Amino acid sequence: MSTILSTQGLPEVVPLKPESALATDKSGFSEILVRANEVLANADSAAAQFAQGKAGLTEAVLASERADTTFQVLMAVRNRALAAYQEIMNMQV
Repeated sequence: MSTILSTQGLPEVVPLKPESALATDKSGFSEILVRANEVLANADSAAAQFAQGKAGLTEAVLASERADTTFQVLMAVRNRALAAYQEIMNMQV
């Protein structure tokens, strides 16, 4: 039995390209922070557009989840750096 589904005006689903928001080879940590800030600003913009009815719920939720994940990764990196600093400061010379 074969079933044919119509697209009903839905956009074509395109596989996402893996984006490495935190892995960059052309610059340092400052570039990572700039890109993370862009992700967070994009989430704010998507939420505002959803509130105005200019964007769909899916786009707003995806932007919010991307921003949340980016923030969690940045906090994990910060915590690791702070733990390394504290360990170095506790070393006896």
